[in-house]
Amino acid sequence: MKRDMELVLKILKYFEEREEISVVSCLTLPGYDDRAVAYHVRRMYEGGLLDAEAVTSSRTETRLINVLPFGLTWEGHEFLDSMRNETVLNQVKQRLGGALSEVPYTLIREVALAFGRSLVGL
Repeated sequence: MKRDMELVLKILKYFEEREEISVVSCLTLPGYDDRAVAYHVRRMYEGGLLDAEAVTSSRTETRLINVLPFGLTWEGHEFLDSMRNETVLNQVKQRLGGALSEVPYTLIREVALAFGRSLVGL
């Protein structure tokens, strides 16, 4: 499955807007297949963007079966903050050719931070 950075941003916004910090057992987002959302939630947990309870294999705890997310990590907040400004988001998309899904996360984050710095004069 291909990574969809637009979906990543929607998931981050979803958890930021929640008032409670209870586990979400099945996250559903309009316009997205539930399997794609679940896949992205797992990858985001592995990438340090989401706090979640991990469900691992009974045979080996290193095999991640599912995650039950409940909030953002500090890194998740930082990344979302760097992409929140529409000017920054549009500049990042333009600079990277408009296809966020084809660019590594670390590069997207670095470009967003660079544009953010330029907005505040750093």
